[in-house]
Amino acid sequence: MARYSVNNYTMENSKTTLNDANTLHTTRNGVHALGVYDGEKIEVLEGSEIDMSRMCHSDKIEKQRQTALQNGDIGLKGDKYILNVSVPFTSPSSAAMFVLGGSTNGWVEWKNKDGKTLDEMYRK
Repeated sequence: MARYSVNNYTMENSKTTLNDANTLHTTRNGVHALGVYDGEKIEVLEGSEIDMSRMCHSDKIEKQRQTALQNGDIGLKGDKYILNVSVPFTSPSSAAMFVLGGSTNGWVEWKNKDGKTLDEMYRK
């Protein structure tokens, strides 16, 4: 398995990574994805699962997903679509829509290891 890293974070060491305060996860609909948030942008990490069964409500994000699928940045492994590269986003909601499809509020979708949402950590 190829190992990609972003700011020294990889899916391969996700158990350790999840202990870091700025590393987040989403597991809705059986999808497991990791992201790193720096207070301004969020990066969905290589190895994250992508739910391609639900189209995004954002045409821009859906086009980005389809392009990633076509160029191999998202690949089918078994019965799951897996992100083969890390992808940066300017908003948590864009990152969540990319991963989960539909219309998603990333401020409540992305959570830390303690289950606190981005909203709880950065807005309250």
